[in-house]
Amino acid sequence: MKKLIALALATAVAGLIGVSDIQAQEGDLEISGHVNTVSGWQRVHGNSSAGTTAAGGILNDGLAVPGGPTTDQFGFFVDEVEVDLAKQFGENIRLRADLDFTPGGNRQGFAGGQVGVEQAYITFNVPVGNGAEWLVGRFNSGVGLDPIDRNELSTVSFSTIHRRMLPHNMTGMNFYYAINENWSFDIFVVNDLQDAGIGVTTDIPSGGFNIDWSNAEAGEGSWVRFSGLIGPEQATKKNYSFMGDLAASINVNEGFYIDLEGLYRQDNSGGADNAQYIAGTLALRYAFSDIWDGTLRYGFAWDLDQGQAGGAVIVPANPLAAGNGIGFAGTQHDLTLATGYEITDGARFVVEGRFDLQKASAGGSNYIYGVAGGFYYDF
Repeated sequence: MKKLIALALATAVAGLIGVSDIQAQEGDLEISGHVNTVSGWQRVHGNSSAGTTAAGGILNDGLAVPGGPTTDQFGFFVDEVEVDLAKQFGENIRLRADLDFTPGGNRQGFAGGQVGVEQAYITFNVPVGNGAEWLVGRFNSGVGLDPIDRNELSTVSFSTIHRRMLPHNMTGMNFYYAINENWSFDIFVVNDLQDAGIGVTTDIPSGGFNIDWSNAEAGEGSWVRFSGLIGPEQATKKNYSFMGDLAASINVNEGFYIDLEGLYRQDNSGGADNAQYIAGTLALRYAFSDIWDGTLRYGFAWDLDQGQAGGAVIVPANPLAAGNGIGFAGTQHDLTLATGYEITDGARFVVEGRFDLQKASAGGSNYIYGVAGGFYYDF
């Protein structure tokens, strides 16, 4: 029965992205996924106006937006239940679909009980040079330091850059080419940079690229990625948003990594001012053993000017925390300390403490602190 359900889902996704006359053979379908749960508490102190807490808080990744000053929030959350389906057709064609079930409506912008399509694409291998791949459908952007799914983090919360300033999932087409064993790039053209749904149409598409260097093998080693994106993200279609992001993970020695990310983003508003943002992340990760690790992370974000009436936004439909940059003109500093323990193969528990300090240019400040634990199970 489980195989029949999986085959039905795969066939539905194939039709969704326009693949016809493909028959999945029972036994060839690859099924994997994960279940992510989070429990935590956060509290706000401050004297700023309402709304400036929008980017802070340990639970503010689609779980719970911090309330007003002296407000406590505690909760148990089913963050994500994901089922990933993959099928190979011959040597050069592959179909993949990542389906997110959201019991609480906290992920991917879907209401509770709905199924969100995180990815749904078909790839064609092109026998050119060292290897090329053509992808059509919905796919992860690959931009930035953080992964898309929480269970791949070494912390519980995402970085502020990932939360507020990056597109995560896009619908369009992507071309990937491996220059050699260390260098590669991909170029994409998409409907928009707003994490919008599959059915969204546009008159002028957006686009971007990723340039990658890596000496990593089997998840170990160092890598560097530079990403650039541009698109007419406003309804007027004449004021463009653009951004550049540089991310790197440096393997200093066995078990010790330094993670870095820097971002500049500008949303042209067409008014007197444009919205401009500068942000950065520094993280130190160390594996104390094969099953125990720790992470210390610092993040900085500066909203130079939100622009005319809040400015344009590159990710107004960000599924994790919709909003304009960090939500106010000013700066945010966040400090995170986390440790993770692998209970058994595929099962991991992470505990984190996080402190956010927010200072508005207009005056006033907030600080938000909290603790959370995440239990992640891969299957």
